[in-house]
Amino acid sequence: MKKFWAVTALAALMCVSTGCGAPKKNSVDQSGKTVFPVSAYDDSLPVSMGDVMPFYDDGVMNIYHLQNSRGTLSLFYHPIARITTTDFVNYTDCGVALPFEENSKSPDAALGTGSFIKDKDGNYHCFYTGHNDNGQSEGLKFNEVVRHAKSTDNQKTWVKDEGFNLYGYENDFRDPYVYYDADEDVYNMLVTTRDYGAGVIKRYTSKSLDAADSEWEDKGVFFKNDQGDFNMECPSYVEYNGYYYLAYSEQGENRVTHYRYRTEKNGEWKRFSRDSIDASGFYAGRLEKADGKLYAFAWCANLSGGSVGDFDWGGNLVTHEIKQLSNGELCAVMVSKVKDSFSKRVKYKFIDGGEIENVSFGGEGFSSRCAEKLGRQVTRLSFDFSVENFNGNFGITFGLEGKYNNRLGQYAIAFDAANSALSCYNDISSIIRYGAPLASVPFAYDAYREYTADIIIDGEILTVYLDGAVCLTARFPDMRRRNFAFFSNGNKVNFKGIAFYE
Repeated sequence: MKKFWAVTALAALMCVSTGCGAPKKNSVDQSGKTVFPVSAYDDSLPVSMGDVMPFYDDGVMNIYHLQNSRGTLSLFYHPIARITTTDFVNYTDCGVALPFEENSKSPDAALGTGSFIKDKDGNYHCFYTGHNDNGQSEGLKFNEVVRHAKSTDNQKTWVKDEGFNLYGYENDFRDPYVYYDADEDVYNMLVTTRDYGAGVIKRYTSKSLDAADSEWEDKGVFFKNDQGDFNMECPSYVEYNGYYYLAYSEQGENRVTHYRYRTEKNGEWKRFSRDSIDASGFYAGRLEKADGKLYAFAWCANLSGGSVGDFDWGGNLVTHEIKQLSNGELCAVMVSKVKDSFSKRVKYKFIDGGEIENVSFGGEGFSSRCAEKLGRQVTRLSFDFSVENFNGNFGITFGLEGKYNNRLGQYAIAFDAANSALSCYNDISSIIRYGAPLASVPFAYDAYREYTADIIIDGEILTVYLDGAVCLTARFPDMRRRNFAFFSNGNKVNFKGIAFYE
C-alpha cells in the first residue's frame, strides 16, 4: 500500500497575533512538503537513501534507489525501493520494489545500482547489480553480475528473471544504465567495470529488453577514465538539445559527479574546465529528462563522525534542475517547482534589532552579525552580494549556541574570495581555524560585481546555488533552532536584498 510522505520537521505554527499584516517566521503551513527526502520511515525513524535511479514516466518522476537497510546477516543488504513525485516537494513512498535474497548462495544477496526503462509494449524493465560478498566462494562466477527484472502491471510488482546473469571479466561489474537508440533501433547498456587496470564504462547492445544475457553483445569500451584509475560509478547518458552527455561519479579522492559531452553522437568526448555537478555532498548523480527539462539526482550522505565527520554512505535525496549554457556547459540551479513552493516571505531579525535586509562589513579582520534562531520549517534564503577585496572569505555561519556577534558557529558556508572557491565547513574551532572544508567547488570572484545566492534548507541539509553557475550541498546536523549569522573574515563585502521564504 502506498504511504503519503511524512516530513521530519514539526508542523508550522500559524500566525495568531492580531493585525498580522507583516509576515512572521514559522507562519506558513507547509503541509508535509520536503526538499531532501529519505527512503522511508520505520517507526518514525528515517531510513536513508543510497544510489538513485530516476525514471520519468507519464508525468511522474519515479525515484528508485538503494535503500540503506539490511537483513538478518551483514551479507544481505540494499533492496531497491521507490518514491515518486510530480512536483519535487511532495513524495509518495511506494516501498521496496526489488528485495535482496536472504540466501548466501544467491547473486542477489545484496543489490546494487541499476536503471529502469519502458519497452514499446508498455512493460517496464529493470537492469540492476546483483552482489554477493562471498559469491565466488559460494560457486558463483564472480561476486557481481548484471540482473534483470520486469513489471507488466505498471511498476506495481516486479518479477526477477532468474536465468539472466550477465557477467563481465572480473568482480567489478555493476551499475548498468540502459537506454534506447532510435537511430540504430538498439538498446545500449553501459556498465561500470575495469579494463587492464583502468576504470572504464563498457557498452553492450541488444535488439530486445527480453533478450537472454547471452544475447547482449559486448561492444567494448564506451569511455575510459581520463583523470585517473578510479572506478566511474553510476553512469547515465542523455541527449539534450543537440549535445550528448555522459555523467558518472568518481570513486576516488574527489568523490564528485563528473560529466563529459559530445557534439556528435560518435564524436570525441570533451570536458569543460569545471566538469562536475555540485561537490562531494552530491554523490552517485544521475541525469534524467522530464517535460523538456534536465535534472540531476543524487544523495547527500550522513556524516561518519557526528557533526564534524566526513561524508559516509546513504542519506537524503538531492535534486538539481540543470541549466544548459549556449556552449553546452551544464550548471545546477534550484528546481523551479521547489522555488515556487517556498515563496511566502517571512521575516528574520538581528539580535541587536532590525529586520535582516542588508548588512555590510568593512574588511578589518573578523566580524559577524548574529540573527535570531533558524526556524524548523523548510527555508529558502536569497540575497545579492558584492566584494571589494580578496583577503579572506565571507558568508553565513550556522549553529551558534547563543546570541553572539563576532563569533563563528559550528558550521559555515564561505564565499572564499581569497582562494576562488565556494566552500562549507563543519569542524570550526575558531575564527582562525576552520578545519578542512567538508566540500568545495571552484568559483572565481570579480571585485564590485554583484552576485546572487539562493539557498534552500531542509532539516540537516542545505544547498547553495551561486549566480546560476555552481552549487554546493552540505549536511549540518545542528542548524535548526539555533542562531545564525552573516560574517566576513577579511573581506569588504556588502549583502543586500536579503529575503527569507517558507
